[in-house]
Amino acid sequence: MLILVWFIVCIIFAFVQLILGESGHALEVFALLTAIALFLINKFAKKNQNNQ
Repeated sequence: MLILVWFIVCIIFAFVQLILGESGHALEVFALLTAIALFLINKFAKKNQNNQ
């Protein structure tokens, strides 16, 4: 699970860096997208845990 989180965060970082580059808002966008991704991973993990 930790590897999945690390992989997602790296993809988000690369995507934000590619799109925004040296923009002043790159860090805010990265933080927002990472928070949303971690929330969704947590939600799906708990959903799968309840189904077992």
